[in-house]
Amino acid sequence: MDKTMLKKLFLAYCVHIEHFESVQSNYDSVLTLYRRRKRRNLMILQHLKKKQLLCLEILQQTASQRALWKLKRRSQFWEINCNRNNDQFFKEHFRMSRASFDVLCGLVNKMKRADTNWRKAIKLQKRVAIALFTLGSSLKYREISELFGVGISTVCEIVYEFCEEVWKTMSAYINKLPPKKEELAGYISGFCKLGHPQCMGVIDGYHIKVRPNAAVAKEYLNNRGWYSIILLALVDYRCRFLYVNIGAPGLCNYSQTYNASALRVLLNNNELLTGYKKEIDGVEIPVYIIGDSSFEFSKSLMTPYPVSTSLTENKKQFNNKLLTCKKVVDNAFWHLKARFRRLGIGIDNRKGNAPLIIRSTCILYNFLNEINDNIDEKWLEMNQVDTNCQNPTNTVVYCDDEPFAEEIRDTLCRFSER
Repeated sequence: MDKTMLKKLFLAYCVHIEHFESVQSNYDSVLTLYRRRKRRNLMILQHLKKKQLLCLEILQQTASQRALWKLKRRSQFWEINCNRNNDQFFKEHFRMSRASFDVLCGLVNKMKRADTNWRKAIKLQKRVAIALFTLGSSLKYREISELFGVGISTVCEIVYEFCEEVWKTMSAYINKLPPKKEELAGYISGFCKLGHPQCMGVIDGYHIKVRPNAAVAKEYLNNRGWYSIILLALVDYRCRFLYVNIGAPGLCNYSQTYNASALRVLLNNNELLTGYKKEIDGVEIPVYIIGDSSFEFSKSLMTPYPVSTSLTENKKQFNNKLLTCKKVVDNAFWHLKARFRRLGIGIDNRKGNAPLIIRSTCILYNFLNEINDNIDEKWLEMNQVDTNCQNPTNTVVYCDDEPFAEEIRDTLCRFSER
């Protein structure tokens, strides 16, 4: 290799060495700057942590002087009065016996809340008591909050949570349809003793006062001039709710509500109900329910004969028997309002919560009925005072133009004469 080539290689090597030293120098400078900034950020973070610890220490020292979480309230009603008084006092205020109350608390135990570092939770028994007292009394929420030593918003929250838990865990007490064959036989047997063969239940409606939004208020104005939603219910011979439909606006009539309900579909399409027939005087009588003249007459819904001057004495007596049988649903509504007085005076909660509250009271009504927790006669007397709004009447008149349904009714009319 000649000298010229060696000289060029040496010069190229020197250039690369200078470039490497330059890059290394820049890298060292950047690394030094990074380490310097990291130390500075670490010092700032340590300084902030010291300030944070100092603030927490100051807060802990002054926490006892500030009401951060809860206003201290005095309450003797639940903690003292209810424990010292007898069972009659307890039932008067909570609309059920202590034994029923304990069973109910076990069913809705998911309402239980755990204590936190900042405050103690309201005990499960007290939460259930607040909800039952609210549903069973006509007092305002402010008065109830003072009685139990909790906030007004707490009362509202507890009532909603309680009703929601009742619906989740106890809905079987009211979801009776479609029935099992032995259950259906029991319902029919009960009404057969009252003189109505093949009858499964009695249907009627009741208006409950609510406070709708101004935008939709017109739809809830009933023909009595006040705002309401409809509770449509099917009741068995023991005054137990078999089916409830809640939420139809007060402007609707009962027949419209029934025709749009799942109950009508069930009666006309369920295999057990349509196939469970009994022959009387050569006519196959299907399972049916009884309603008054506000409902549309059909083979599955028996109503009285239309009143006219040509009505025979036998048909008049049949009408009277239907009206007498209708007392089971009237008694169910009357006892429901007597036990849960909130329904009689109207529901103050948001309209959207009203169906849940009404449904939960129906479930509790059936629950107490099944465990034989009897209603107090004094509650029935007070019911007349609470019911300050007369229930609307249905003015719709329906023509009985179903020949097969008419044949069934005539057969039942002749059967009732025996």
